[in-house]
Amino acid sequence: MKRRTPLILAVIIALPLLLLAWFGVRFQLDQQQVAAHQLSNLVTSRLQSIDQQFQEHFSRLQQHFILRAASLQRETEGHYNVDSVRNFISQSAVVKQVFVLSKSGERRYPPQDQPLNQQEQDFVELTRHLLSEPERFTMPVLDPAPPQRVANQRYSGARNDEIQSARLSSSVSEKAGFSADSSISELSTSVKEHAADRPHGWIAWYAEAGLQQIFWLQDSDGNIVGFALNLSRLLSDLISLLPSSSVAGSGVNAEQENDSEIRLINDRGELAYSWGSQDAGPEAEAGKKPLQTLFLSHPLASWHLDYYTAGLPTLITGWLGLFALLLLLAIGLSTLAYLLYREHSRELRVAEQRVNFVNQVSHELKTPLTNVRLYTEMLEQELPEEEVVAQRYLGVIGSEAARLSRLIENVLSFSRLKREGASIRYQQGVVDKCIEQVVELFTPVLNSRKLKIRFVGKASQLCHFDSEVLEQILNNLLSNCEKYAADGQFVDISSWQKESSDSLYSYIRISDFGPGVPANESERLFEPFYRGSDKLTEGVSGTGIGLGLARDLARAHQGDLIVEQSAPTEDVSGASFLLTLFTPIALTTTKAVSTMMADKPDD
Repeated sequence: MKRRTPLILAVIIALPLLLLAWFGVRFQLDQQQVAAHQLSNLVTSRLQSIDQQFQEHFSRLQQHFILRAASLQRETEGHYNVDSVRNFISQSAVVKQVFVLSKSGERRYPPQDQPLNQQEQDFVELTRHLLSEPERFTMPVLDPAPPQRVANQRYSGARNDEIQSARLSSSVSEKAGFSADSSISELSTSVKEHAADRPHGWIAWYAEAGLQQIFWLQDSDGNIVGFALNLSRLLSDLISLLPSSSVAGSGVNAEQENDSEIRLINDRGELAYSWGSQDAGPEAEAGKKPLQTLFLSHPLASWHLDYYTAGLPTLITGWLGLFALLLLLAIGLSTLAYLLYREHSRELRVAEQRVNFVNQVSHELKTPLTNVRLYTEMLEQELPEEEVVAQRYLGVIGSEAARLSRLIENVLSFSRLKREGASIRYQQGVVDKCIEQVVELFTPVLNSRKLKIRFVGKASQLCHFDSEVLEQILNNLLSNCEKYAADGQFVDISSWQKESSDSLYSYIRISDFGPGVPANESERLFEPFYRGSDKLTEGVSGTGIGLGLARDLARAHQGDLIVEQSAPTEDVSGASFLLTLFTPIALTTTKAVSTMMADKPDD
């Protein structure tokens, strides 16, 4: 028990700590996943807001071009003369070039019947595929293609059928207002409304100079008017919408983005602009993948935003809190376990002192009791037979002295058995003669309780056994009969032997006709200090160690002691104990017996 106590306390400490650590780690990992998901949503929202700003810029350009086209149509009376268009181009910083296609698809500007300047010649060469198919501007305008698919197109080697025309998102167009340009302020409100409903769209395609953006619309006469954007001015305007290069975010989320960098990548995969913390820069320079990438909407679908961060946020506070909690719990449980162990050790020491005291007292009582029994027997021999009363008194004294001697012997044997184990000393003898001696000793005691012993002996073969051990086992069994089976009138004892090869086992059954033993208590009777149900033990004194000691001695004798539920000879209730002992056959020398015992395997 002393060795198992520290192990049990260690399990009591380790089990809750392991369970709490497991739940804590799972909780922290879940928290990290939630934090990562929140960061992903935050980054997505941040990048989408930038894309939204770009879309609103294109929407403002679109509204501006719609009004400028209406103004240009009115000023030229629908003829779009060369001087007026060239004057419009020179006054607009965002427009690189303009083209006009007639209702029949004929190019009206740049003019085909007049000399072209160098800029117009370059534009005609650049848009030869686009302007050669005027039906592209009359077919239904498609929804924007997925940004990932458009991003795979590169300006080098782009095919004619890859040119895409699409409108901006209606939600973005509704947010953007018309331009407040003073030169077109005289246009009526109805012109603005009807102009926005005519066919129009954005074209983005790859040409020799790179990604090109053109806004086109159909005027009231059915002409197609297109505005090619100035790429340098477009990039400048887009960058002006972005934060400065040292700021990645502002407001509530600014602190969470302090270690991040956002990069605007053009269609060639080149860095167009970046802003944010410089600490995240080495992550991008080392070739690591960005935390998140967002492709922009049409007409910048081949451009994208990359979000880099120096590292995912770690919930250090949560881990420290979990570690501190586990540490405090470990300290608390260890302290409690130490106090329990110290108290348990103290109780064990006190119990051991008590046991030692009882053993010492029992040992001291053994000598005077022996003298009492000796002088009682001598006095019985000296008294004349006619002194009946004195003889009866001396018989009671001898009987009680014998009872007390058995009790002391049980206590000493129990203590010695737990401390050192049983020591069996085999001697040559006959089992039945040993039983008869015990029966003769108990006959006066049982007669006083109106119990009669009926003994049938069939274990008369000469063999080797420990007579003192057998006597002590029988003493305990017959003492139980005296205490609990006084109403049964008889105690039956039978013995027999079974021989096989070189082995000989002796069997002894002791049966009474008392109240018997409940089935659920048949095994617990052999536990130390257990005394059965209250109804059975009421008014009966005892220590509760007799049966347990008897079984231990029987097993030390390579046998056993078991409870049988009913008396085998009578059809009445009662308790029946079957004792088995290994009793080797008597040989000529003690050495031969010792050799047989050494070869006998332990049960």
